[in-house]
Amino acid sequence: MTISKPEVTVNIVSAQNLVGLSSQKILFVGQMTSAGTATAGALVEDIDNTGIEDTLFGAKSMLAAMIRAAKRINKQVRFDAIPLDDAAGTEATASIAFAGAATAAGTLTFYIGSKKNNAYEIDVALTDTGAEISAALVAAITADTHACATAVVDSLAADLTYVHAGLEGNFVTIKIEGSVAGITPTITGFASGATNPTLTGIFDVAEGIRYQTVVWPSSYVTTTVNSFLEDRWNVSNQVLDGVYITEKIDTLANLKTAAGLLNYKSANLLGNDSVSIAASHIGGSLVELPHVVSAQYAAIRALRLEDGTDISRYVISPYGARDSFGGIAISSLPYANTPFYELSTIDTGLGFSIEEVDELEEVGITVLGDNLANTQVILGNAVTTYKTDAGANPDLSFKYLNYVDTISSIREYYVNNFKARFADSRLTAGDLVQGRSMANAQSIRAFAIGIFTTLSGSDYVLTQAGEDARNYFINNLVVALDLSLGKVTITMKCPIVTQLREIIATLQLSFVTAG
Repeated sequence: MTISKPEVTVNIVSAQNLVGLSSQKILFVGQMTSAGTATAGALVEDIDNTGIEDTLFGAKSMLAAMIRAAKRINKQVRFDAIPLDDAAGTEATASIAFAGAATAAGTLTFYIGSKKNNAYEIDVALTDTGAEISAALVAAITADTHACATAVVDSLAADLTYVHAGLEGNFVTIKIEGSVAGITPTITGFASGATNPTLTGIFDVAEGIRYQTVVWPSSYVTTTVNSFLEDRWNVSNQVLDGVYITEKIDTLANLKTAAGLLNYKSANLLGNDSVSIAASHIGGSLVELPHVVSAQYAAIRALRLEDGTDISRYVISPYGARDSFGGIAISSLPYANTPFYELSTIDTGLGFSIEEVDELEEVGITVLGDNLANTQVILGNAVTTYKTDAGANPDLSFKYLNYVDTISSIREYYVNNFKARFADSRLTAGDLVQGRSMANAQSIRAFAIGIFTTLSGSDYVLTQAGEDARNYFINNLVVALDLSLGKVTITMKCPIVTQLREIIATLQLSFVTAG
């Protein structure tokens, strides 16, 4: 037995640190093939970086293609997926026919769906016939373990069938580069795909899980995903909001019509101009599968918002060294000019004009296009389809994806830190008692102001900095207590940082240097 006097006890409690945001999660929705081992309709969580998506969903499936594309960009965040079986529908079909015989040797390169991932270079010898070229193309497609279509020889043509039943196959681009004397190719684009999977209740398996980004195939109706995400925007006692990304290939007029029918802060639509040149190019001006483009965008967005990631490849910010790392502060950094390294540039004369890009952005379509040097595909202004409030009044609150990211990050930061700071607190309308976990209107108000100030600092740059902005926040901050219910009601107006999108200057000619 030992004696130790005086008795001294020192308890260790956690530091009162502010709490950051939750890690990014992307949810991919798409079809699997019969070769996949996953269970259709079940949630597949935390897909690793070993290439397991080919086994889970089938190497040629749209879902595996989406995840492969996203993994090439982003291996840092969590990827989940909801795989779907094909419905009892029809696969889209296409063909490439060849007339004549080669009067000189040459090379033809065929892109079926993707210029980066599904390119087939065929060497044509002198006197080769259309049948021989077709056979060579079919053999090349058949050998491609990630081809999005199967192929068979049909006399002087290669007949193609998309790997899935449903509408998605109707938007597969076919492009031919090169020419061979004596050979005339003719493309019949993918068409006649019908009957997508049933989408009713597909998000039931994701109940209670927050996905900041959902990747949604372009041909799937948007009502399901719109309802899923819009209903999550303001939920009690948690943060569940997110956005979905989908790319559509269509004409300017049709894209404007489609976007005009939508009014959602969670909807981020990409527009890809349709091309119809029977001899060389049918489909999108950007030669990539729409769901793959969406997956790339989602991967870049999640990389930007994940704390501590290296985003120097995707952020054009020579005057902001700290913007080379992902995290909450990137919520307010413009998306415009983001490079998409996995996309090939658009052929000269194709794609939307500058004026058309402005028209599309006005109705809620985000556009990818070439930079001025035509060396890189970059993103334009990232917009949502939100245009009017509930009273049909014009409303810019959620027009830009940056606005959604910024206010969502601010809200999540407040939620997490209110929970952490006031856990197990007594509520009083009087003074606080030293050494006891308590809160009153004054302490809650001071904490809210402190968070606003923190969010305006160099680590966050989400709210506007300076005395005027801080006073505006303080003057519009109201804290009300209901002690009988233990309820605190807070209203805040939060001036956010926005993005520089346009500079207008007047330059006047002068012949003098004084006065």
